[in-house]
Amino acid sequence: MQAALGHLQLPTVISAIGGLGIAAFGLLEAVKPACPLLNRIGFKFIRRTVAALTPAERGAGSPLNALPAAAVLHTLQANWENGVHLVDQKAIAKSLIKLHLSVVNAAQVAAAANVDPEALTAVAASMASGAPLTEKESDVWSRFDLIVTAMLDESYQCADQVFRNAMRGLAAAIAVALAIAGGWMVNSATASFGTYLASPDFGRSLLVGLLATPLAPVAKDLSTALATAVNAMQLVKRP
Repeated sequence: MQAALGHLQLPTVISAIGGLGIAAFGLLEAVKPACPLLNRIGFKFIRRTVAALTPAERGAGSPLNALPAAAVLHTLQANWENGVHLVDQKAIAKSLIKLHLSVVNAAQVAAAANVDPEALTAVAASMASGAPLTEKESDVWSRFDLIVTAMLDESYQCADQVFRNAMRGLAAAIAVALAIAGGWMVNSATASFGTYLASPDFGRSLLVGLLATPLAPVAKDLSTALATAVNAMQLVKRP
């Protein structure tokens, strides 16, 4: 590069690198509508848990006044893809799972949630008939509620972590590509692309691209802190 990084003030360099990271994240957000698969990253963890707790309907005993199993997954996937708050997503998922519970599928749901199948079937029967739950049934229902909450929390947290890591990785790749392209544009007048790849400028461009996404969230604060520290040291050194 014509202006080596070492010749620039460090706060300015950090701000520029952070700006590249922000631009990479922005470009990734702009690409998402054209690539729906990006928004589905991580949903497999949710799908696996919810599918186990909402078995497919069979025969006349399918639960009434509840979404079919396929529609439950489609609803949750739509919420995931549109970025609904995680707390709301988990609450909706738990409600749909409870609505889907019936006498027919209670044994399967109990096996997935590790609760007494006979007791959960009795709970489903009482709820379907409108009869009040016995003390034992209420205890089983409360345990089932806690277990479902824990299962959903685990699946949503895992899904969210995978999604965020994937977005960071993709943004980092975009930032590296942009940095390399920018470095080549600076050197294109004086060197061929092959010469650029073998030059120290390419290494600096690669380093800038790799640092862009980690620095993006803290670039402004870090550059301000460094500038303040430099000013303070200059004042201290004055006679």
